[in-house]
Amino acid sequence: MLYVAIAPAIYQRQAPGFETGYTPEAIQIGREYKEKTTASELLGDIQATIDYLKTLPSVKPEGFGCIGFCFGGHVAYLAATLPEIKATASFYGAGIATQTPGGGTPTIARTADIKGTLYAFFGTQDPSIPLEQVDQIAAELQKHSISHQIFSYNADHGFFCDHRGSYDATAAADSWVQVKELFHQQLQPA
Repeated sequence: MLYVAIAPAIYQRQAPGFETGYTPEAIQIGREYKEKTTASELLGDIQATIDYLKTLPSVKPEGFGCIGFCFGGHVAYLAATLPEIKATASFYGAGIATQTPGGGTPTIARTADIKGTLYAFFGTQDPSIPLEQVDQIAAELQKHSISHQIFSYNADHGFFCDHRGSYDATAAADSWVQVKELFHQQLQPA
């Protein structure tokens, strides 16, 4: 199946055109920009992206999907609270249970607002997301009867990225199968 895809620049306010790599220095710069984001701005940018997509003749507006990795996984969990998001793939989104971009009540408190299906992917060897937090996320999704699945792999943070030392081909391949199934089930292709 073919889908129309767009990647909003989540650091556009802080650093227009920002691109980085995976050296410790590059990751630190990304973290500095991450600390300057806010949930309301991120949600506004994602909603603006959805609104733009709806103007394209090749896009069917029946529902949208979202996928994010690392901080983007946290942002994807936030985006799942937007009413038009029908499928969300959140990869190792650190901090969902403990914080929200810009401060305030942790993102997990917004779980009841999720209307679509959410798949969350974690590595059991990821030091930035303790298993207790994964359990909290799963419990909150269950509590609010959110359609979801939690996938845990014997892998570290960033297991999907083949540019990182923590890349795990087996976990990446299986998780991608799950993402494609999620989108196939929940979204109509363009």
